[in-house]
Formats: sequence, C-alpha cells, structure tokens
Amino acid sequence: MADKKYKLTGEHFYKFFQCPHWIWYDVYGDQTKKGKIPPLIEMIHQNGLKHEKEMIKSRKFEEIKPELFRDLDEAFLATMELMKQGKNIYHGVLMEGDWVGIPDLLEAREGKSNLGDHYYVVYDVKSGRDIRDEYKFQLVFYSLILERLQGVLPRDAYIINADGEERSFMVDDFVEQFHLTRQRIEQILEGEKPPPFLKSGCKHSPWYSLCVEDTKGCDDVSLIYRLSQNDQRRLYEIGIHTVKELAAADLDNLRSRLEDWPFDKVLRIYNQAQVLVSGEPMILKKGEFPAVENEIYFDIESDPTETIDYLLGILVRHSSGKSEYKCFLAKDKSEEGKNWREFLDFLESLNDFVIYHYSYYEREVFGRLGQKYGISRALEDKFKNNTLDLHLAVVEEVILPLYFYSLKDVAQYLGFKWSAEDAGGAESVVWYNEWLKTGDQKIMDKIIKYNEDDVRATLFVKEWLEKQKPRISREKLPEE
Repeated sequence: MADKKYKLTGEHFYKFFQCPHWIWYDVYGDQTKKGKIPPLIEMIHQNGLKHEKEMIKSRKFEEIKPELFRDLDEAFLATMELMKQGKNIYHGVLMEGDWVGIPDLLEAREGKSNLGDHYYVVYDVKSGRDIRDEYKFQLVFYSLILERLQGVLPRDAYIINADGEERSFMVDDFVEQFHLTRQRIEQILEGEKPPPFLKSGCKHSPWYSLCVEDTKGCDDVSLIYRLSQNDQRRLYEIGIHTVKELAAADLDNLRSRLEDWPFDKVLRIYNQAQVLVSGEPMILKKGEFPAVENEIYFDIESDPTETIDYLLGILVRHSSGKSEYKCFLAKDKSEEGKNWREFLDFLESLNDFVIYHYSYYEREVFGRLGQKYGISRALEDKFKNNTLDLHLAVVEEVILPLYFYSLKDVAQYLGFKWSAEDAGGAESVVWYNEWLKTGDQKIMDKIIKYNEDDVRATLFVKEWLEKQKPRISREKLPEE
C-alpha cells in the first residue's frame, strides 16, 4: 500500500503505546476527519522545553542551534561534531538509515568507542514520575542508534522524572521487546492497518472519534471494559470476534474454552457483553456503605507539567443531609507544603467519618505529599483506614453499558452534569497553566467549580449505588 519509505522516530513509540491507529491515520487517514490534539497533550509539548531546562540547570550541555532543525541532516552533523569532541549535548539529533532520534540529553562517559576515549548515554526528561513503557522504548531506540554511530551499546538509559530524580534501566533488558514493537510500527508505516481495538489511550489521539467509530462499526470485543489486547487475541482464537457473539455464547461452554482464565474474569466480560447488547445496567450486589456522622468526598487537582498538587477539594456531607464544599488551594509551588499542613489539620479534626474518592489517584497523591512534607503515623492510618474507593465499588457492584468507567463516564451516564462543557482533569491542567500566566481569577473560579462538580459527582454515584439491588431472577451472579 505504501510506496514512500517513512522514517522511524521516537514519537512513533509514544503514539503506538497510546493508540496504534494514531500512526496509521496520520499517514493514511482522511485528514479532514482529524480532530484537534487534546489541549493537555499540546500544552505538554509546548511546555516541555521549559520543564527540561529547569531539570538540567545543574548540568553543563551544549545546545544544538534551533535554526539547524530546519534541516535535520545539518542538525545531525552538528551533533556528531560535538560528540567527537566529547561534549554533553542538549537536543542532539541522532540519525542512521531510516531511524531518527532526538533524545533530550546526550551525556559523555569514559570508555572506548568509535569516537575515542568516550561514549554516550541518553537521557529523557519526563513530566511523569514512573518509567512507562513508551519512555523505555524511546530510550532503547536512541541507544540503538548510538550503538550504530559509536560502536558501543550503552548499558543503561536514564530518565529525569517530574521530581528531578534520575532513574535508569538496563537497555539490554528491553531490546527484544523493543524490536517486536518496532516491527509492528514499521508494518503500520508501510500501510498495514492495525486490527480494531479501543483503549483509554485512544482518547489522547486526535483520531479518537474514528477509533470509536471503527470499533463500534465491527462490534469488536475490545469494546468490553478492561479487555486487553492479549484477551482480544484469545477470544479471536476461540471464534469470538464481536460483542454480540460473546453475549450469545453459552457461559458454561465459554468457561471450559477459557479454562486458563479465572471464572470471575470470564463472568465479568460475559456480563459486560450482555449489558452492551441490552443497553440496560446490571446490578450484581447491593452497595453497603458505613453509616457515619460525616461523609467526605475528596478530589485532587494536580498539574504534572508544574509538578504540583495544587488543589485538595472536599465535600462534607453531614448525617442531617446538609453538605458544604471547601478546598485547600496552593497558588504556586511555594504554598504546597502549607496547603498540605492545613489539609492535615482538617483531617485531624474529623470524627466518625469516611472519605470517598474515585479511583486510586487520591491515595497516591496523599502518600506522595506525606513523604514530601511529612505526616504522623496516626494521621496516615486515620486516612488510610477511613477511605473508600468508589471506582472499585462501581466495578464490583454494577455493570454499565459503557466502554470506560471513569468518574465522568459513569456520572454522566447516571445523569450528573458538569457546569463547564469542556470540564475534565486534563482540561483543568490547561486552565491552571493559563491562570499561572494571567492571574485571571475567573479561570481559578472555573477550576474550583470543576473540582466541586467532581466531588458532587462522586456523591451522586455513591447515592445511586445505595439505591440499587440485584434482580436475581434475571442476572447471573458470581458463584459462592
């Protein structure tokens, strides 16, 4: 299908891990159907240089002149000249054949290579805190180009994360997996369209609407919530390609043909297929929640590009039915510690309470802020022993005719409406960056209102769950 030979770049690995169709549509798709890059992705790209320069202030690097990037061949030649001199390089261009890589940093180390008494290792600066697979594969890609240029494969590759921590991994450990992914990407670039598969990463792509359209068009089993690509292949192997085929299958027969899968997993995907076909929710069990004097609904707003957890929002609902919203706001990084201590004072004042949050993020940030700014063991236990994750409750207690189970997906399906049409966690990061630049109080008011809507949506979901009970005669429940 493809006559043109496309160059392989580090960006292809990022796109592949988000959504393999992203690469295919970029090359072969109808460009008039391409949506906008999600604002957060665009902003991270634009702010990347600022974050990188903050992270490398303590290091001495030569920078490739920006004007050379108009011609990557020129930028590559300039990079090679600096490499021969043993200079550390910021945004050097590595090229070999059809491979082009632009690592954030190239750092010289002592050791023999084609360049002389030194060789290079690669660094990338990332706004995340973990070394995700797409980061590793990009760095392996750069390291393999380096091997071709200097005759030595670096043993390690490095990431400087959002907190400025340097983390490394051994390149050799991922080379085999890298080549499998690389071959798949090259097949896509050459014109082979990936099979339909819908995943949360597709939302990061400007082609998301087409991903949904294509997957729904063939009723692919990947519409089932939390179905992995390995799971999809396994179902294909036993002749089940569509949601309707899965819903029509005999459960006992399905269980015997998937005997290597836990039964609760087989039952979950089977029930999810039934619900997608019927369009009606399935209630698995009645939600039971503790009766307390104070219910706290908790949601955090963070900005990974500024590495700050700037807003801790809570909705306090008393047993009388009265509720009040309040938030702890750090206007910048210097106020984050003070904000944390004020939140801990609030936590210490609580009695007879439960804290509801949606998904794991709030517990993760609580642990991170506790490590950074300190917390007593008593307060840490008080938080952890009195929190309930409503996302887990939703997944365990009900099955909804949805492809994703985020707070926004679930609450909107149940009838909750956010005040801002463009409300979302990613959008709030963009708003916060706009507020930092402008100081416009209307933008901060919008963020706070969005956070309040989030905690009220969490309450909305919890109240809905409380009212549900299973209809045993119609629904298949897990075996005792």
